[in-house]
Amino acid sequence: MTKRRIGNILLALLAFGAVLLVMYGSSFLISAASAVGGAFLLGPDGTDMIYNLLMDNLNLYSFLVYMVALVMALLWYYFAFVAPVGIKVYTEESTKRITPVCFGWIALLAFALEHATSLIVAVVAAVAPQAFENYESMVESSGLSEYSVMWYFATLILPPLVEEIVFRGLILNYLRRAGIGLILSIVIQAVLFGVYHGNLVQGVYAAILGIVLGYLAIRYNSLAAPMFMHFCFNLFGTVLVDLENRFLSEPVLMMFILQSIPLFVLAITMIQLRIGEKKKRRV
Repeated sequence: MTKRRIGNILLALLAFGAVLLVMYGSSFLISAASAVGGAFLLGPDGTDMIYNLLMDNLNLYSFLVYMVALVMALLWYYFAFVAPVGIKVYTEESTKRITPVCFGWIALLAFALEHATSLIVAVVAAVAPQAFENYESMVESSGLSEYSVMWYFATLILPPLVEEIVFRGLILNYLRRAGIGLILSIVIQAVLFGVYHGNLVQGVYAAILGIVLGYLAIRYNSLAAPMFMHFCFNLFGTVLVDLENRFLSEPVLMMFILQSIPLFVLAITMIQLRIGEKKKRRV
């Protein structure tokens, strides 16, 4: 194994470690700074007041943490993969294959995968019921259903930006540079993506989502495709699921879940067949 290959593998692992360190480290620093600032400005009760404020506004807390991670991810990706070729060339290559029709297939793919996730979660819940209970508690206390402008950024905008830059931008590209095969590279970054989410239930379906996101990044040679897929997946998993549970009957919901598999196959087929993509110019 050459030094270049080992170096790129280490850089992929370093990117994974860095995002964990930044996410958890910034979370700790924000909490500590808030506590100290609260005590300094508001006296002995200030720490509890600031803590309660953060806990009552978890989307604000997530927003601050993801903003720190975004700065790290953007700078790293820019200097590693954008600056060497130039912004103009990078932009041209990243938009060469994508059209509005492509985004339509990606949205359909996200819709199908989000509903298929119900089947995945059901299987994990049957195998590991305690893990499922922990997952439910995490979701209930996460602020995912507290819709607001801050929720929009903390759930739909920043996670796709940060996580796609890190996993499909840095890690996947470093693995490919290391000479690791395409399929294995996609699987490795997807497994790391699952581990990143920190719990069994979310980790399993995040790993499956990571495989699809990795495929899109390679298929379109662009982070715009997996970012849009990630955005749609998070949107459908929150707003759409809430609307469906509120207005649709159980048989209709079950039909949506069952149709997810053929819809998924349809969307993948259309994407793989390049339906709606820009045609190459003939010389």
